[in-house]
Amino acid sequence: MTRMTNSVTKSSQQTTIKFLYSYAGKILPRHTDGNLRYVGGHTRVLAVDRSVTYAELIVKLWESCGFSVNLKCKLPSEDLDVLVSVSSDEDLAAVIEEYDRVSPDAKIRAVLFPVNSLKTISPVPSVESLVDFPATKPLTCPRRQQHRRYSVAGSSRFSQVSNPKSLESNIQWLNRKQLGGR
Repeated sequence: MTRMTNSVTKSSQQTTIKFLYSYAGKILPRHTDGNLRYVGGHTRVLAVDRSVTYAELIVKLWESCGFSVNLKCKLPSEDLDVLVSVSSDEDLAAVIEEYDRVSPDAKIRAVLFPVNSLKTISPVPSVESLVDFPATKPLTCPRRQQHRRYSVAGSSRFSQVSNPKSLESNIQWLNRKQLGGR
């Protein structure tokens, strides 16, 4: 018991902690023994100050990965089937405390998942792009590798823009289409 207390004191005096984090891969069972492992993607180490906030950590991970992430950490006494979601300073402090208690010198094992956005909405195109909408556009069928052409002239809502009210209704129609046809 004294040894554990000493190791907790020693680790809490360290100024940095390390995260061993993986992203863009999958958690799959190992064929030989069935234990879970992380396959593919990237695995990196990030050393941060022990006083890092959740927001600062997420920004550092975003800078490294290039996309917004949800952070989930493996507890030191568990396998990859038990990942704890970290979404606040309190969650982060609890994970750090658990690692300090069980395995003070170990890197915190984390898995990053992309944030599932509801819908990505593109900005409304400029008036010029609406007017210069191409009359024909090639359509590719990847299975048959055949190229078909279809005409959008006459069937396109953007084939003619004659007055500002028409343009405004076209923009509203485009916005409704981007929001899923509402």
